[in-house]
Amino acid sequence: MHKVILKRTSKLLFVLLTALSFSSYAQDIVKVRNQNFTSYFSKSQHIPVLVVYSLTPDMFNCTKLKGDNSIKLAADPQLPDVTDLTNDYRNTLFEGAHMMAPNENNCDKDAYQESHYFTNIMPMPTNLHKSLWEKLHQKEMLKAKKFKKVKVFSGTVGRNWVIGYQNNVVVPEWCWKVIYIPSTDEYLCYQFHNIEPFNSKDNLANHKVDINTIESLAGVRFVNGVVSASYVTATPNN
Repeated sequence: MHKVILKRTSKLLFVLLTALSFSSYAQDIVKVRNQNFTSYFSKSQHIPVLVVYSLTPDMFNCTKLKGDNSIKLAADPQLPDVTDLTNDYRNTLFEGAHMMAPNENNCDKDAYQESHYFTNIMPMPTNLHKSLWEKLHQKEMLKAKKFKKVKVFSGTVGRNWVIGYQNNVVVPEWCWKVIYIPSTDEYLCYQFHNIEPFNSKDNLANHKVDINTIESLAGVRFVNGVVSASYVTATPNN
């Protein structure tokens, strides 16, 4: 009888601790909405765990480009205390990689500048950033041109180590991206190991996975192009 009570008590404690863990994690995540993207930013990790945006051709396919190439990464004015991270990326093995690419915001000066806020940045090896990650951004834009609109979810998972001069910026173990095509109800999903040795012969096809893999990895769920998670508030555009 005592053993049964102890087992039930242990299970109850486990459930309560798990719930508290998720609650604590959710409280650490701050939702920041900029003009063209919404970031769920971890104050303790100093990186976004999720960035959500819709992409249409008019955002980047314009006759007069308004993006300024001289703009540098900067703190997000909506979250200045924990996104003043410029010095933390200096002299490290990692670049500040954009979750939503600046050139996807070329047709609006303000949106282009906002894409350089650290609420849209994660640490990524140079080779991954300059090769497959940029190719994936190009793929998003091609899909947006073809289907008129796509919705993109970009996230980080795990912890390898930290970088930082003033703050502890977590280098995530994984980064991932889901491109959702509303007109066909199709998900294109990609997953990358963030410290994987660079292979010049690598291609995007090697990193393509199904939606269930992303859901299991990131602890999120997708239904009709809408993501849900413990830290995501229910709004039409997330």
